[in-house]
Amino acid sequence: MTLRRQAFVLMAAMAAGTATAHAAGGPADAGGDTVCVPAADTTAGGLDRAPRADDDARRGYAAGDLWQAGGQAWRAVSVADGAARWARVPARLPGDAFGGHTVFAGGPVRLVSGYVGPALDIGTTVAGRTVTTTLAIGGDGRLDTAALQRALSARDRGSFATVLRVYDQSGHGNHITATPGRHVVHIGEIRIAGHETLSWGEDNGPGGFVLPDGVKVASDGFFFGTTGTYASANSGNAAVPVPVLLGQAGSGREFKAFMGSYSLDGFVHVADPRSPDQRTGLVVTSSPAAFGVAAGPGGYVLQSGNARATLPGALPGGTLAGGYIGYNADGGPWFAQGRNTGQWTGIVIADHAPTPDEAQAFAVAGAVADDAMPQLRDVLVTIGDSRTEGFVVPDGRNWPYLMQRFARYRSYNLAVSGATTRHMLGMLPAAEAVARGGARRLAVVFGGYNDHLPGNHIPTDETVRNLATITGRLKQAGYTVALIEEAQTTGAPRAAIHDAIARGVLAPDITLDPFAPGLPLANVLDTTRWNPDTTHPNQAGHEIMA
Repeated sequence: MTLRRQAFVLMAAMAAGTATAHAAGGPADAGGDTVCVPAADTTAGGLDRAPRADDDARRGYAAGDLWQAGGQAWRAVSVADGAARWARVPARLPGDAFGGHTVFAGGPVRLVSGYVGPALDIGTTVAGRTVTTTLAIGGDGRLDTAALQRALSARDRGSFATVLRVYDQSGHGNHITATPGRHVVHIGEIRIAGHETLSWGEDNGPGGFVLPDGVKVASDGFFFGTTGTYASANSGNAAVPVPVLLGQAGSGREFKAFMGSYSLDGFVHVADPRSPDQRTGLVVTSSPAAFGVAAGPGGYVLQSGNARATLPGALPGGTLAGGYIGYNADGGPWFAQGRNTGQWTGIVIADHAPTPDEAQAFAVAGAVADDAMPQLRDVLVTIGDSRTEGFVVPDGRNWPYLMQRFARYRSYNLAVSGATTRHMLGMLPAAEAVARGGARRLAVVFGGYNDHLPGNHIPTDETVRNLATITGRLKQAGYTVALIEEAQTTGAPRAAIHDAIARGVLAPDITLDPFAPGLPLANVLDTTRWNPDTTHPNQAGHEIMA
């Protein structure tokens, strides 16, 4: 069996079947067909069912873990070997989880029971002029997608529908508005479990939403959460993928949650008056999952799916008022907000330290709403540079994200634009962390091109050594390692990597060469699949990679 054929067999095994979860949606001239995730439940490796007594600690589960299948949810009460007990838990709406303490709940789905009214203001370009359309949530609890489709159909060729305002469903009137002059959050491009999303991406450019001053929370008591997905579990561009900043930038009294930091390590970091950069032990999955951070007098509790992390230590008191979504972690002016990586079906903010039951209620609500399966044990990790992270790709449509149309597993994209193999070494602790408790583990490594660029000057022999170290450590963590050979881009260490594989210096389990002569991505001058820089696959190229 050839190595290339072996790779496809392994991918098929992880998929446990083929799903066609890619449904047509928006006009192809803007961003291609609407991307729909997750894949069919039948591709979840047999976990699309109620939990059993043998879904225990030996299989990697812990007390408190959640399980969702068919719109029903369970919590693990005990995970004793062969005698696990899972209790059914009711599912509410995400904004109901904190009762009257919810100070903002908004997005393209109903988040608060009984809410009927405006959900989003969107802007489309028609004959060169901006047209504003209000999308409402009706009595059936659904977004008026017919109005959305009319707006998408009428837009100018090559343009997107941008989100101008997200209405507060909590009743407090804390509507959030797009950053002036930077209306970059799209709708109509990504769907999660049939829901439209608020989608960011590399090509969208920097920008986000402004939180009004009426959003006030105690520094030592609040909750911020999102439902949906993240296209990247790491810094997408100079440490700017930041879900939220609460408070006023530069005031010394603010909270930020961000991913990867300047070390590009893949973990979630937080900043508060104690420190501008505190690393947690959480890695955000790119699969559908509720993400939340709860602040209390004892510190922070963070969750993404069934992964949890704490950051202990007393927090300073005081009040955080206002803030931004998609804020720039570089510390620049607020109007230069950085790129986020979210594809969100909902955003919820509460003004008190939630109880464990409240935090669990939010996680359950998100799992049921987005058909998220926190019980998934198979893990796929990608490590690399901009060609995997999704440079100049809109709405998070990088190839690791697109792969989720075909199988259910826990996905983590640790790639970072501009990363060298030295940076990729720093991603290994995150990859090792998400491997713990996993079942089948697959790591895909693709990088080395940036090593030779001016300012890096990393010798080719070190590039090979670094890739060998990355491969070896991933194997030690239980991964089957697939190495993607370098592209035909001028300056890429393609020949050196190919030779190292042939000599056994580089010893991945699988070698993939999508750039070999005769294959669709072989010619980097082909602008139907590559950007004009001959370095980055365009959207069609990412589709092929997926």
